[in-house]
This record gives sequence, structure tokens and C-alpha cells, in this order.
Amino acid sequence: MAVLSLIRRKKMRVIQLPQLLTRTSILLEEGYTFAECIEMLVPYHIKNSPQWESVLIGAFRDGAGPSAIFSLMGMKRQHLLSVELAEMTGNLSQTLCTVGEQIRFSEETRNRIVKLLVYPAFLFILIVGLFIAFRIKFLPNIQAMLLTRTGYSESSSIQWSKFFLHMPDYIIMLALVAGGLLTAGFIYVSRKRVDLQLVIFLKVPFIRYYWRLLMTRQFSRTLGELLLTGFSLQASLEHMAEQPHQKQIAYISSYIRQRIVYGDSLAQAVLVSDFFYPRFEQFIAHGELSGLLGRELILYAELLDSKLQNGIKLITKTIQPLLFIIIALCIVAAYLSILLPMYNMLDVI
Repeated sequence: MAVLSLIRRKKMRVIQLPQLLTRTSILLEEGYTFAECIEMLVPYHIKNSPQWESVLIGAFRDGAGPSAIFSLMGMKRQHLLSVELAEMTGNLSQTLCTVGEQIRFSEETRNRIVKLLVYPAFLFILIVGLFIAFRIKFLPNIQAMLLTRTGYSESSSIQWSKFFLHMPDYIIMLALVAGGLLTAGFIYVSRKRVDLQLVIFLKVPFIRYYWRLLMTRQFSRTLGELLLTGFSLQASLEHMAEQPHQKQIAYISSYIRQRIVYGDSLAQAVLVSDFFYPRFEQFIAHGELSGLLGRELILYAELLDSKLQNGIKLITKTIQPLLFIIIALCIVAAYLSILLPMYNMLDVI
């Protein structure tokens, strides 16, 4: 696999990955092979395409499959799991279309957040500049005036002005501390064993909700697709437990499979575990009774997709008002830093 080693040493820059996945899905439906799809689309979606065309052809010659190729293109692990299992089930076209939609929604959400942050960030930078100017020009002049009239350069109003004029500093420091703690926490958790990671995630309220939603969506969709293509429940869980892309899904699948070996039904195994979104076992029980478990799981995954997207949209809607509240507090602090010394000067006069 010398060609794959060469690709790993260099970075493949992909342009518009969702569109690449959608177009690959369409071509697969038309009867093209995956290698032919990639060969046709490389000039439009990969920078330095002449260099990478020959490299990708060599990778296919060495036996690289879709999941290996998309891994080199920077696809995230949760999507690679779906692609790898689609190779086994023969449902690659539909899976690429679904993954493309998921990546497109993620990119649109990221772009929306950036747009929401641009204007408040610009205002905050202006306010920081004004506060620095006040600290350099306004506050020393007020102190000098108080010194000439009262003989004291420091007063309670000046101390409060200094406090208010450093309000942006406190906000920036708080944001840096929070970001540092979150980063340190992420690194700390990522170095733990998978079972300990699950324990930690399930203890934090906000993270617990969205983590269970994400894991249930991925577990439900993957298991449903395997069942629909004819795999038995045991074989499906075994494949999910052995895949290398998502260790948490692998651990959960192994746990559920063990419970089923002990005699539990899938609904009972899901109910006694604490890994899944509420009422997931009800969908499973209904699917087991109707004999359409795979279809029920896919339906539930789609419902969770909608719930996740609505939750993300709600979060993005609250970001900008929160930032404007912070900016408003800074503006109030600026007014107070000016008015308090002025009122003190009036008392002196």
C-alpha cells in the first residue's frame, strides 16, 4: 500500500466535499463504478488534480475502497463508519447521499455561526479600542483634575472607573479561561478508556443530552441499514463492534450484543443501558413485533436528525442575542466609567 502511504504524507485539499458525495451518488445510480466516479470528479473537487489523479488511480490499483479514499479526503470518523458499512451492504449510493446532506448541514451551520459572530465581534473590537483610549486619555486627565482641586488623585469614583474600564479585559479573560478548561477537559477525556469516557459524558447534563442523541442516531441508522440488507442482528452488532472508526459505537454495540447473548431482546438490552435517547426501546419493541425492525430504526434515526438540526438552529439563534447582551454591558460600563468621575467633579465644584 505504498500509494496510500504517499497520500497520508501529503494533504489532499478537497473542494466542496458534500457536492462530491452527491455527484458520486448520482453517478453510482447511473451505473458507474466508484473508481470511475472519483476519476471523473477529481478535476472539479481536488486541488492539484493532475498530481492526485495518478495517485488515486494507483490507490485503487492497490485495493483501496471508498472508506479509505474518503478518509484521505478528510471525512470525519462518524461518516466513515457509514461509508464502510455501506461497502458491506451494497448501499453505497444512498449512504453517500445521506452523508453528503449531513456534511452540508454541518457546513451551513458553521457558516451561519460565523456570520452571526462577525458583526458582534466587530462591535466588541471597537468597544475594546474605545476602552483603551479612555484608559489612556480620559482617566489620567480626570485624575489630574481631581489632584489639582482636592489633592487626592484616587477616589472611590476613580477606582470604580478603573474597574468598569477593564470590563472587556475581564470578559476576554473569562472566555480564555473557559476555552482553556474546555480544551483541557476534552484532552483529558479523550485519553481515557472508552468506558470511562461514556461515564463522564453521561454525568454532564447538557453534554449528556446531545451525546445520547448523537450516539442513538448513529447506532440506529447503522444497525437499521445492516438489518435491511439481510444481516442478522448478531452479525450486525458484531460488525459494528469491530469497526475501528468510532470506538464509542463499537463499545456500545459490544455491550448490547453481550446482553442479547445472555437472552435479552434488543429492546430490553437498550432499556437497561443508559447510552440511548429516551423512548428508543419503544421504537425497537414496535419494530420487533411488526418484523420491520430495520425500517423502524432508520425512521427513528431520521426523527433524531430533525431533532438534532432543530436543536442546533435554536443554539445558533441564541448566540447573537447573548453577544449583544455582553456588548450592552460593556457600553453601560463605559457610561458609568465616565459619569462617576464627572459627578465627583461636580461635588468638588
